[in-house]
Amino acid sequence: MYTERNNARRKQLSSSRLLLVAAMILQMAAIIIGIRPAMVYAAENTVQDSTKINTKKQPQIYIVDKNGMGDFVSIQEGVDNASDGDTLLIYPGTYIEAVQVMNKDIQIVGVSKDLCILQYDTAFYRKIPLTIASGKVSNLTIHGMDSKVQQIGPTQEEIDRMNAELVGDSWERQKNYSGYAVHIDQNCLYGKNMIFENCRIISENNHCVGIGTRGKSKISFENCELISMGGGSCVFMHDPTSIEVSGAAALVMKNSSMTSYLCPYVMTFQSLFPAYNSIDLTFQNVRVSAVAYAESDGYISDNVNTSFEVETLLELEQAGTLYVNGLNTSATALVHEMSPKEANDYMKALEEALDAGDAAKVMAIKLPEGISYIGKIPQDSETDTKTSAPLFSLPKFNTAKHQVIAVYNAGNQPGSGWCGLNNAVLNADSFGNTLVEMNNTIPYTADNAVFPNFGIGY
Repeated sequence: MYTERNNARRKQLSSSRLLLVAAMILQMAAIIIGIRPAMVYAAENTVQDSTKINTKKQPQIYIVDKNGMGDFVSIQEGVDNASDGDTLLIYPGTYIEAVQVMNKDIQIVGVSKDLCILQYDTAFYRKIPLTIASGKVSNLTIHGMDSKVQQIGPTQEEIDRMNAELVGDSWERQKNYSGYAVHIDQNCLYGKNMIFENCRIISENNHCVGIGTRGKSKISFENCELISMGGGSCVFMHDPTSIEVSGAAALVMKNSSMTSYLCPYVMTFQSLFPAYNSIDLTFQNVRVSAVAYAESDGYISDNVNTSFEVETLLELEQAGTLYVNGLNTSATALVHEMSPKEANDYMKALEEALDAGDAAKVMAIKLPEGISYIGKIPQDSETDTKTSAPLFSLPKFNTAKHQVIAVYNAGNQPGSGWCGLNNAVLNADSFGNTLVEMNNTIPYTADNAVFPNFGIGY
């Protein structure tokens, strides 16, 4: 009996050694000829399974190559075949897809954000370049387009499926909205993280990124560019209204940039269920290039932001008292007051680029770091007879608040949190940012500010 067991054991070890050698050969082949990692994983798993059955699936790496040289030709095909923990390696190309990652925690990794582009027309709220909730996305450009071409909406079957998912909402309401470039709003985010690294996110319609938080979760952006070209801001964030998925959430943004070419808001926050939700905000070295207007229909009267208005920041900066109020900025000048010609040239160049649907042409228009303030641009008949430039009028105050961060609370009253948001706190480790609201300094409001004696009244 002992001999039989020994013989069986020797055979098992011999078999294991052969399989191990096979795995090593495959690994060497992977280095020499670039064999796909999934094959290596398979060989390694076979070695492990020869002595003990391993029920836990090892993470796989799949190649997505639109030219047919990988495992899949589309990102969505890769998503459909991937499992939690798997990685999709995206090869260079422009992928015109509405990718939906539902209830999966995977990594989507491009080889370069300049070479790997995911884009889709965002005419419809639920058909956008990327719908995702947890995992990691890196080295991609994600472009929410406005192609100016009539798009085909969802079928009745798709609408029925949507309405079954939309508790307290309906497609009848959502159909009136264009889509984000990226949408993060699924219950599977609860207790997980969503990470973006080295990404460029462009939106020609709605907000660049729409976020519905979940409890015990964190959404982070590092070394990312968020570029808004349409009517939405760079980030829109709200809390959930269901107790089951409520709780503390965090937004972290580091070494990134946000540019808003048209929308007067760079970020938008909404508090829906403050009794059950909180948001911890961390901003580090975030550069902002924003626009503000003396007159614009884009400002919303429901904004309850308690920080300074742009006109006040401009006057504080011009008087040299910005830092007296405990405010600091990474920009050389926080508020740039455009001349009449600059404002006219900017709006004309932007309109031409947007009408042409040319995102590259829009991004070629360089906005300085800080807030570019566009005064009242009068009718063409109101011109300076000497220079033929439009006459420039700069009113101090308008009815709606002129701020680059919008805050909406349930009940439409300011709260005690960050910028008047009911349930948000700015982390103490926030520094080096363009906007004064994003830097952790002494508490400030219009009521405790130190103003020079030039007659500002509230």
